[in-house]
Amino acid sequence: MKDDYVNNEEQLQTEAAELVLRDLIDCLLAEGLFDAAHPQLLPASEWPPALGTLPQGTLVWQWTLAAAPLDRVVVPVVRGIAQPVQCAPGIPAQAWRIAAQDEPAALDPAGLVRLLIAHAPDSFIRDNEQGAAMFLDWIEDSVRQTAWSLAHAVDTATVLEGSAAAAFRTLEQCASLRDRPFHPVAKAKKGFDRADYHAYMAEFGREVPLRWVAVRADSVACGNGVDDPRETRPERFLLDDGERQALHAEMAARGIGASHVALPVHPWQLAHVLPKMLPAELADGTCVPLDFAHGGFVPTSSVRSLAPVSSSHHHLKLPLGIHSLGASRYLPAIKMINGQRSESLLRRALALDPVLTQRVFLCDETKWWAYLPEQATLFDEGPRHLAAMVRSYPHALTQDAECRLVPMAALGVPLAPRDTHFFDAWLRQRRLPAEPGPVLALLRELCEVFFDINLRMFRLGLLAEVHGQNAVLVWRAGRATGLLLRDHDSLRVHVPWLERQGLADPEYQLKPGHANTLYHATPEDLLFYLQTLAIQVNVRAIFETAEARYGVAASQAWAMLRDVLEQAIERIDFGSEARAMLRDRLFDAPEWPLKLLVRPMIERAAGPGSMPFGKSVTSNPFQAAPAHHATPPEDSAAAA
Repeated sequence: MKDDYVNNEEQLQTEAAELVLRDLIDCLLAEGLFDAAHPQLLPASEWPPALGTLPQGTLVWQWTLAAAPLDRVVVPVVRGIAQPVQCAPGIPAQAWRIAAQDEPAALDPAGLVRLLIAHAPDSFIRDNEQGAAMFLDWIEDSVRQTAWSLAHAVDTATVLEGSAAAAFRTLEQCASLRDRPFHPVAKAKKGFDRADYHAYMAEFGREVPLRWVAVRADSVACGNGVDDPRETRPERFLLDDGERQALHAEMAARGIGASHVALPVHPWQLAHVLPKMLPAELADGTCVPLDFAHGGFVPTSSVRSLAPVSSSHHHLKLPLGIHSLGASRYLPAIKMINGQRSESLLRRALALDPVLTQRVFLCDETKWWAYLPEQATLFDEGPRHLAAMVRSYPHALTQDAECRLVPMAALGVPLAPRDTHFFDAWLRQRRLPAEPGPVLALLRELCEVFFDINLRMFRLGLLAEVHGQNAVLVWRAGRATGLLLRDHDSLRVHVPWLERQGLADPEYQLKPGHANTLYHATPEDLLFYLQTLAIQVNVRAIFETAEARYGVAASQAWAMLRDVLEQAIERIDFGSEARAMLRDRLFDAPEWPLKLLVRPMIERAAGPGSMPFGKSVTSNPFQAAPAHHATPPEDSAAAA
């Protein structure tokens, strides 16, 4: 049995390394980390015979480390659509170092990064040695923790048969399996050891034993949905009657029932972060950890957001001082203040378009409480680690037995063949075969809803969170019918277009000297997020999953998307100048923007703040994919 366990661990590590290596290679190629070394693209005949043969259409990417004697790295690649060159699909991602007469040596992700550091093609790595070393550490963690996730036991078989709430929890588990698509360190959660990872990651489905900390009421800031923190408290939305009585009894026994407000706290946060960040407050009684604890909530794909195991529509978002994607997951009051301003703007904007009124749903994110003492600023470090938001999902969706809330990230996860993908369930519900034609038609239906909504919002001068973790497809009785939006603190705006619609500047509060990703001076800057997060990340992941699982050709999927976008741009009431700009930037421009991942992470060396951010350019996917105006076949989903 021990040998079987060891062998299984080794197999999971091998599988995890291949998954991380694919994303790593694609990122390094897209971001030009090797460009100064002038790598070559060679025909498949140049692939070393000892390594087998490559599928038709595959090329050999070669990075020459030394010319004499020859020392090189080779990778099987193809010319891509979303980026010029990418790892060859359909075969395991692989990189080999071949030095002189030595046998080829396989490179794992860490091995490839070590080579990049040792043989830096230009000064970028040398100028950022600390960041490069940190990135190597992240890569090693990513492989290790990805392997832990591969041992999950997510049961997707009854995603349409159970309750809507149960289906949502399952789909959040699926989304967590990949986290942020195409990011080589997406699964690394710095701060979690193995036990923490299994206890607090969504794919393991364990209830989180929430703790509570009582905070002096005069040091608590609250959201617009809280009339008075002494009266409208978190336990009203999160606990049952018996639990509330137990909480209140302990506070009364401690003599703080009238003076303090109890805030839920993640157990990891209480053990590892609050003692470091708020030692004085814990010592002087401003913050009092309580003995009361309870379950009833499980992690979602964002880790710090928790879903109830009951049918309640109240979810919970908490600060969690781990590092993920190079950023700390704190929850400052300023983010929630900006979020409720965004939500107010969204509600006014949606009312201007009858299609948006019918198709877009918003979570209520105005009920929040944050530790914010009188002498503190909105940007102080300590208080941002003690806060709580109750995120309330719309009753109209959570109580609808035919409705499923589908995080779009769950659709871009390549599950094992034995597992039921949501597309499998969708096809069965529509009585369609699991074949490329019907799947392409479902993809079209999804894209029509998603981009019609987002382009209508873009016309008004705003763009909500469009990456797969926060964009939630509203699926009802077998049809994609709308979108549910959450995490409103990332609503991006172009104020001149807002004002043209009679909408006011939300007046976000921004930290001086820090990057602004909310206000955008031009429509083109706002469009950047539709091109990158919505298309290059969210939809591309879904397309690649459809190709791997159902054989949907990537060229057909991208051609379909072009057709969907062209029709939406023509149908929606854009002005002539805006319509021309969209056509130029989406279809005619030779290049598209690219949201950088690795370079900013190395440059910042895990400094404070949100996910490291940078911009570059890549290929226009619609220049690579042929135009396509075909109507879905009669036996497709369109006819079902």
